[in-house]
Amino acid sequence: MLLPPYDPNLMIEPLSDQEIAGVPGAEDRGCKDIDPVIFSVVYARLEGILSEMTETILTTARNPILYGAKDFTCTVMSPRAEVLSMHDCLPVHVGTMDPALRFLIRAFGEDIHEGDVFVNNAPYAGNAHVGDWTMFAPIFHDGVLVAWAANKCHLLDMGAHIPGSTDAGAKDIYEEAMHFPGVRLCKNHEPIKDLIRFLGYNIRYPEHWHGDFLAQLGSLWTAEKRIKDLCDRFSVDTVKGCFSEALNYGERKMIETIKMLPETSIEVSMTGEVFEDFFPDGVSLKLKLSIKPDEGLIEFDYTDMPDQKEFGYNLTYATARCSALQGTLPILDPDIPTNDGALKRISVKLREGSVAGIPRWPVGTSLATIALCDEVTNLVLKAWAEILPEHAMAGMGEYNAANFVGAGVSEQGEGYVHAFYLAASGGGATSNHDGLPHMFGACIMGNMGYESIEQVEMARPFYVREVCAIADSGGVGTFRGAVGVRHRIQPRHHVLNINYGGSGHTCPAFGIGEGSAGSVADHWVEKASTGEKIMGLKNSGVTDIQADQVWVADTGGGGGNGDPMRRDIDAVINDVHDGFVTCEAAERVYGVSLKVADGKYLLDELKTKKLRGEK
Repeated sequence: MLLPPYDPNLMIEPLSDQEIAGVPGAEDRGCKDIDPVIFSVVYARLEGILSEMTETILTTARNPILYGAKDFTCTVMSPRAEVLSMHDCLPVHVGTMDPALRFLIRAFGEDIHEGDVFVNNAPYAGNAHVGDWTMFAPIFHDGVLVAWAANKCHLLDMGAHIPGSTDAGAKDIYEEAMHFPGVRLCKNHEPIKDLIRFLGYNIRYPEHWHGDFLAQLGSLWTAEKRIKDLCDRFSVDTVKGCFSEALNYGERKMIETIKMLPETSIEVSMTGEVFEDFFPDGVSLKLKLSIKPDEGLIEFDYTDMPDQKEFGYNLTYATARCSALQGTLPILDPDIPTNDGALKRISVKLREGSVAGIPRWPVGTSLATIALCDEVTNLVLKAWAEILPEHAMAGMGEYNAANFVGAGVSEQGEGYVHAFYLAASGGGATSNHDGLPHMFGACIMGNMGYESIEQVEMARPFYVREVCAIADSGGVGTFRGAVGVRHRIQPRHHVLNINYGGSGHTCPAFGIGEGSAGSVADHWVEKASTGEKIMGLKNSGVTDIQADQVWVADTGGGGGNGDPMRRDIDAVINDVHDGFVTCEAAERVYGVSLKVADGKYLLDELKTKKLRGEK
């Protein structure tokens, strides 16, 4: 089937019975009368299967971005392209699965069979961005379609004009990398050799790519085997009924939660990141949030967002929608099942041709999962802070230049590309808890890990000179925003080319009430021998780091919440001890005076009472 290059409805509209009728069993939602105990067993087993899928990739992938930082997500979906569970996932990954699968199902129609595996990494075909290699495998039992196994891995290279899969300067899809808008990669559980040969020929570091590809296949086929085992044990009708009930329960629980929210409609705005040549005064972001308790609906309106630009920061349909989900789920009842039954009660109205909406073909979207996606999510959090201040979370430090791509050729002549995950931005504080550290931004929300410094130095020609917390970078408040982190990296006997395109460098994470904003991100180049600063770097660009130089990058801190003079004194002392707050800031901002004796921080009670206005 030859599809037009761009038709938003192919990914946006839910699948109808007619569209899936050609695949045996796809329409059937299974048994309606499900025993609660069996439901609990089946749904718990589903989360176990997702864990096993995840471990398969962690233990068999070739690239540190997967086995070290865990920049991937696994899930299982219904025949109608509905996510059944968001277990141990990256929000921006699993929240962008369904439009990519809807497009794929429409593209292949009846031509979907047991043993098939498909890929969709095309943003205009429902995927998040070109670097997210998203694979789907239909799971059949006795000829009946039961579910889809899915995983999304951020691959380090997809054959663009520069190494890496994130290029802020790519003005259209032709400068990004290869797009696969729903392509069959396997038949009868065997990779299609000519396609694999084509991919290996056009992707840098083909052996590493092939190893990651096999890891994804292993994950999908693990899910297939386990779901079939479930069907053998409980019957196809029961398993499909449990999956349907999970979606129904998610919807019921979300409706119940929304009915307890105030009926309201507000507009919020903020000036986001400055992008030279595109938004020299910062991106003017604006949205409307409406809560309709009687209808059990939360509605977002993004139609006042600015027009798209010819750069890689434009959001895709999938990530624009996901930004609203990312900013809403942390505010609501944590017991709401995180599946598409619940998520469909949150709607997002998007405008075609907008920087945070539905992009107009063929503008670039290389950075669609990060940067502006984080900024819009922070704006969603800001909207909720006005409606539910007692449940609100301050702004999060954003995905910035510290977490971007470097490439080069080692002293031994071996080429490489690497995504850096040694330093993460901090989370925002709530009304009763400090911001969580190491969040990496709203698109990740702490669900990635730090790479092992030792493994990085063994796998890549770098010296990791330092990784440390940045004192006083978290927004102050009764509850403190999490601090940012600094890394210092020196290439070993070669030139390291870094390609970056972050945000949070000019737009800090907002505070709530008397809480302050977190620090902004920054990065620069130093002379290795002296530490002298050679040049500052912008939020977007390409730079060579010489072998006698060090790349230093700071991530942003999260926003604070509440009056800092009401912060628990012991918490301030612990912050100083941990290096998160300096003694000077403890006294000046928090009204806590400390003395140092025998290497310990001791409270000066009289001065502290005076500073805090206590008798």
